[in-house]
Amino acid sequence: MADPAKLELLNRSTDAGGFEVIRIDSLRAYSAYKPSRLPQSDWEVTAQPKSADGTRQFVLRNLRQDSYVLLNSREYFLWNYLDGRHSLEEIGRAFHLAFGAFDYLLIRQLLTKLYGCGLLESKRLLDFQLNRGTLPDRRQGSGLRRNLLRWRAMSLRVPNADRVCSLIYERGGFLLFHPFTFWLCLAAALCALVLALPFGQNASSFAYFLKTRPWLFSGVMVASLVSASILHVLVHALACKAHGRRVRELGFFLLQGIVPTFYADVTDIFMSSRRARITVDMAGPMVEVVLGSVAILAAQAASAGLAQALLLGIGLALWESALLNLYPFNFLEMDGYNILADLTAMPMLRQQALALIPRLYEQGLNFKRLARAEWLQLAYLALCLISVFIYVILHIDGLRALIRL
Repeated sequence: MADPAKLELLNRSTDAGGFEVIRIDSLRAYSAYKPSRLPQSDWEVTAQPKSADGTRQFVLRNLRQDSYVLLNSREYFLWNYLDGRHSLEEIGRAFHLAFGAFDYLLIRQLLTKLYGCGLLESKRLLDFQLNRGTLPDRRQGSGLRRNLLRWRAMSLRVPNADRVCSLIYERGGFLLFHPFTFWLCLAAALCALVLALPFGQNASSFAYFLKTRPWLFSGVMVASLVSASILHVLVHALACKAHGRRVRELGFFLLQGIVPTFYADVTDIFMSSRRARITVDMAGPMVEVVLGSVAILAAQAASAGLAQALLLGIGLALWESALLNLYPFNFLEMDGYNILADLTAMPMLRQQALALIPRLYEQGLNFKRLARAEWLQLAYLALCLISVFIYVILHIDGLRALIRL
């Protein structure tokens, strides 16, 4: 039988300048390792509502680094044993007694996750399988790759974003979240919807006015959507402050290195209630709803002509943007998806639904073996496919026009 693998550690004595090599069985070192989490004053944990399958997720926050990690119920069980007094062997035994089975891969993945989030006291090298032969060759195309990464990572951030948002909230921003403001916005949206319906009879005349000034129309439309996007993320941040949580970042970056995107990092809202998270998710799209309603009401007051056509076009574009943002079944993790994930208590709904597809194929499409949560994932996939198909059908004329161009 082959000897167990050895870990070779270099030990330097205090009274000599040389090193000595100490060999330890790798299995013994791994099983005897006692991981220790940060002191309780340096982290906080918030339990999430139970999902459809009865499981519960936990959001763990590192107060030192202001970083977050999502744990499932089994990982949270292990987290409670990472107190520096239990070895991995003891933790594995406790897990086996609680759940009836244990895979060391689970704890290795958890330790990696916690190390990455800075939630364990000291980082130990537990996985020695990575060697230089498995590392990518960074010399090939390094200059091009480096420039590409720099371009994709290009971003602009608001300095002291949390303080800036706090000042805006304290000096009038809190009025946005008063119940009277909500009902006022709802009334404006209903009035705009009623007034927008008769405009459909004059669609051809509006199109004529817009075709005469295509560059003006495009410029005004882009400026309106960009302005709405900025206000969208700002109101997300203010909603986070309304619930007493911290805004981590506020700024601009290029999504995939191409799409200009404004963002507000409100991850801290996960440490609050589900109702608070849904409020934050709803706050952003309400900006497009309100601005679109104001534009349509202004179009009603304007005289027939180019100005009225521009206002109506802006209003409808902002309404469509809000609808796309709130609609959860489009394969995109937008505000509507986040609301759906919060309501179902399934924060990884999209990823789990996509991972369900190959499993269904392996099971021979045996739907009888699906659990309740998997039925929800399957329903999400079906509604996404149907929604995308309907959207393409409704916009087929526009797609044909683009192809002709």
